[in-house]
Order: sequence, then C-alpha cells, then structure tokens
Amino acid sequence: MTVPEPTSLNIRLPYVQVAEAIAAMIAPLQPGDQLPTEPALAKRLGVSRATLREVLRTFVERGALVRRQGVGTFVASRIPTLEAGLEVLESLERITQRLGLTTEVTHLESIERQAAPAELAGLGFLETQTVEVLAVDRVITVEGVPVADLRDVVPLAYLRQADLGEAFNGSVLELLLERNHLMLSTSRTEIAAEGAEAYHAARLNVKRGAALLKFTAQLYTYDEKVVDYSTSYFVPGYYKFHVMRRVQGP
Repeated sequence: MTVPEPTSLNIRLPYVQVAEAIAAMIAPLQPGDQLPTEPALAKRLGVSRATLREVLRTFVERGALVRRQGVGTFVASRIPTLEAGLEVLESLERITQRLGLTTEVTHLESIERQAAPAELAGLGFLETQTVEVLAVDRVITVEGVPVADLRDVVPLAYLRQADLGEAFNGSVLELLLERNHLMLSTSRTEIAAEGAEAYHAARLNVKRGAALLKFTAQLYTYDEKVVDYSTSYFVPGYYKFHVMRRVQGP
C-alpha cells in the first residue's frame, strides 16, 4: 500500500505534532507496509532526523511499528500480544477469548496410530511397548494470522478421534479438562528457541529459519500418569509469557 503524503508543514513541528502526523500516516496502512526512509520522512515532515527517530522509537515500543536493521520500518501486526503466566496451564482459546479475539483452526489432521519412539518416551512408556495414540496436528490463527502450530499425542485410553467432533476448537486441553475422572494435575514444559524448518515455516507463513518458541510439554494426572505429550511452535511477537519466581532467602 502506498504511504499517503502528510499535510505540508512549513515550520519545525514539536514532538507531539510529529507523533500525530506519524499516527495519521500509518492509520490507513496495512500490517507489513513499509514507511519511507528516515531521510525522506524527515524531509516530508520538516523535522530533524533526531526528532523523527525519537518519535518512531515510541511507536516501536508501543508495538505499532517494527524496525528491521538495514531494511526499514514497517507497520506492525495489530493483533494484541497474547500474554500468559507460565505458572498456570491455560489453553490458547481461553487467552484469546479474554481479549475478544477470533481464532480459527486450520491444517487440522488427526489420526489414530502407534506412538513413535520419541512419543513413547514423552508419554512415559518404554520403547519396547506398543501404545495406540491419537495424534492431533493443527495451526491456530488469530484474526486470520497463523500464530501457533500444535501437535498433541494422547493415548487412546484418554481420547479418541471421535471425541474431537465437528465443533473442535483446536484445544485438546479443554477436551481433557472435561474428563473429570482424569484428575489433571501439572504440566512439565521445556521452552526453547528454534529455527523454523520448512514444514513449520510454510504452515505459519514465516521464512525458513525464522525464530520460533518451542514448547515441549507433558500433562500429568495426580497419580503421575502422562495423558498428553505435546509440541507447540509459537510465532514470536504474538506471545508474551511471564513467570513469577519465589525469592530464595539466605
């Protein structure tokens, strides 16, 4: 989309007026649209590059713009950051509902099959065991933007393909929570940054090698059985996780 020309300014604008001019300029633009270069923009607005750079910095901090070193300044996605505490396991559906956002499940694939060796280990079984599981792969979009690529592997003793139903919203956790007899207790999660391989890059519409947040989790019952082994890839920029840690005394 072409960046609209701002109103002609013949005097040096104070900081607030520059911010208002930038806000008016980017309002009609779409996420991903690129702004003019700093020299060109400063000339059009009639301000110094130092003043312009300071104003742009505030827009970046607010998440309205994204600056890519050596490339330029772009309009950021307008999807709010999905924030969650790591102390409590909560489904993506519940997080987005709190924010009033619309989610959709795409690339949904579910199959009943034998667990692979890595999945057996994740579920707490021996490699020599044969365990039938339900594997559920899907991508979750928020306001039409792919933000997460999820895979859950659940023993058929806890969940079967028929349980998903036509109204499946993408949350295996919510389905398991409905089974009160499981007595879900805790989730052990490993978090790492990982470059997107071709498979996940295509599904999440990111470049190959782009950084993704990878969550590998085991969902336990109170009697310490693993009922779900999941691998989740999140696109940074749409998620903000925090954790509260207890201060250890002397």
